[in-house]
Amino acid sequence: MTTSAPAPIAWAVLGFSMTALMFRLLWFSVGARPSERLITYGLLFGTAAGLLRERVVQDWLAQMGVFSVAFTRQLSAAVMVVMFAPLLLLVASWSERTPAHAARLSRLVWGAVCVSAALMLVVGTHSRELGDYIDRTEGWQTPVYFAIFSAWCGVPGVLMVATSIKELRAGHLRPLHRLTYLMIVIVGIWALEEALLIVVSSLCAATGTGSAYVEFRVRANENNYTYMLGGGALVAAAGVATEFMRRLRIDPASRAIRQLTPMWEELVRACPEIPRPTGQAAARSPRRRMHRMTVEIRDSLLVLGRYAEPVADDVAGPAGEAIQMVRALHRKQSGAAAGQYRRLQASAPGSDIVDETRALRRIANHWHEARNHVHATLLLDGDRAK
Repeated sequence: MTTSAPAPIAWAVLGFSMTALMFRLLWFSVGARPSERLITYGLLFGTAAGLLRERVVQDWLAQMGVFSVAFTRQLSAAVMVVMFAPLLLLVASWSERTPAHAARLSRLVWGAVCVSAALMLVVGTHSRELGDYIDRTEGWQTPVYFAIFSAWCGVPGVLMVATSIKELRAGHLRPLHRLTYLMIVIVGIWALEEALLIVVSSLCAATGTGSAYVEFRVRANENNYTYMLGGGALVAAAGVATEFMRRLRIDPASRAIRQLTPMWEELVRACPEIPRPTGQAAARSPRRRMHRMTVEIRDSLLVLGRYAEPVADDVAGPAGEAIQMVRALHRKQSGAAAGQYRRLQASAPGSDIVDETRALRRIANHWHEARNHVHATLLLDGDRAK
């Protein structure tokens, strides 16, 4: 297939895809999480398929004597099928049962997709000899060719819809997660629809019927892939942007660490009894460090609960909670006897780690003022005692 998208748009999309791919190969290939590697491989094959659909590339390969234009067109579809393999493995990894046999499944999928791509090129020989798109060619080869393509397009769609609906029915999802799963359902339904319509079009072409519909599908297939590649590259580039922010230490986790550090340092120093990682265990990614920091703050507050007093009536909200924590901290450090446990307001757990971190960051915003308030109160009490 040769793209019919305007050349400036097509090459802008390909340029953006290749730029995102370059950074993903640099950061998300060796040593990255399996899901990140699969996204990188998907973008790699997707970008290669996009390049092979460009008439400039097809003509250049023909002039160099590498491939004919007809073969390159079908090769682009075969590479597109290979692109579905990492996407299928990515969607399959969402299943709780997949990790037990992930390596075997990966070998099976990659082996099957390579055989499928080779079979498509063999089946497409007839249309190449006729010098026409296989989309328009009569004969049994056309439905076989597109049955292979549709199977690899439809199976990920089925898994997307099934997995997302399962998670949505289970509930207990944050609004952003619900929106994400709804978007995945839409993409999965679209993939299923495309797979079915391609099969219908191939049957019409094979039997010489429905020529108007076949031509409509040909024009749609010529035009649509460039824009789908742009959307996929945009999703893949989000990981690149996140990694840029992490390296510059301006990502949300790094900002949270900087905000929580003054409060965290004082709490863990005053509560040496809480367990803390040492050495290599402490050197983790910002997200994991933020998670660990939140846990250690909560553990410290459980210890300080034996030294806590009621929240001051004159200061409410996070500011009052910060003052209550500083007072408990001072009582423990000054050697006061532990009393009956009183749960600090800040130690009340949130619904998940995100809520916990947000609650602690609100308190950390008032930490410096709370320390000054408690210090001034202690000085005033000392002057009164004299």
